Amino acid sequence: MDRPGRSRDWHFALKLPHGSRKQFAGKGVNGGESWDLSPMSTDTTGRSPSSLQVVPGQAELKATQIPDDEQLPAVPPSSSEQAQILERQFARRMEAVDTRWSPRQSTLRDQLHHTNEIWDDIQASEERQPRYSSPWFYWPFMVALAVAEVPINRFSFELFFQESPAVALLVSFLVGGLLVTLAHRLGMMMCRYGYNKKRKNWWGEVLQIVAVVLLIVALAYGVSILRQGYLAFITQPEMGFGQALENQQYGGAAIMALKGGLGLDGWIFLLINLAVVAVGVSAAYFCHDPHPDFERVDRKKHKLEKQAAKIHAKRADEEAVEKRRFANQMRRLGA
Repeated sequence: MDRPGRSRDWHFALKLPHGSRKQFAGKGVNGGESWDLSPMSTDTTGRSPSSLQVVPGQAELKATQIPDDEQLPAVPPSSSEQAQILERQFARRMEAVDTRWSPRQSTLRDQLHHTNEIWDDIQASEERQPRYSSPWFYWPFMVALAVAEVPINRFSFELFFQESPAVALLVSFLVGGLLVTLAHRLGMMMCRYGYNKKRKNWWGEVLQIVAVVLLIVALAYGVSILRQGYLAFITQPEMGFGQALENQQYGGAAIMALKGGLGLDGWIFLLINLAVVAVGVSAAYFCHDPHPDFERVDRKKHKLEKQAAKIHAKRADEEAVEKRRFANQMRRLGA
């Protein structure tokens, strides 16, 4: 398709219905451009094409593309933008630390505030500081007293457990534990008698003290009677007593041995038991505060303070790690 006055190279490609392809070429004035002309398979209405489609050739496509080495690279953020990014990351990490530790610290702070209020009220009414010993000293000491009762009272039960020495030891330990428990109770009531007398009936406190004292004396007396009877049988056994033991009539043997009452040996062992009990009473008296709540509140106060200090230290360590990391990042950014 040549027109006068213009020269152009044309490259025609005609698609026939059966799929074959023919090419035509023409020369124009401008030269150097080539075009593929092929009939469109369909038009926008879906009808069979009756015209040609003009498609740019490979040379024109290459001329319009931007080479890879000519594409502009991504611009890196400036130092100020990087600093802002690091600051936002640091703020998020510090917020995470605060979210993790703030609820615990708030709970402990409220509990400690309430405990301090109670402690202040008691201190104001008593006008003194709390007085008590460490439980790591008191309770091991009381257990040692109970164990010390075992060799003192072991022979008191040999009349009944001759064939089972282990059972006699166990019963001796139980009796010693009972005596020490009563000593603890008596010492606590004597320690807090002044406080309870002001707020309760003083005669009720006196009756409790007298009842515990009577229990201690009765138990110590009975153990001393049993021990004296056993020693009497060992030194001067009676025929009736020995026959009762051989026939396993331990009740009758005990009655025969105990009917004489306490002698010198019995009184000595009674005084030994009462001395051990007196040591326990003294320990309970001096190792506890006269106010029934002052010791408990003071222990709770110190416990909460230790927990709060421990949590504060853990949070401070995590915050210090994040601050050091942020400082290193900012230093590298400024280098």
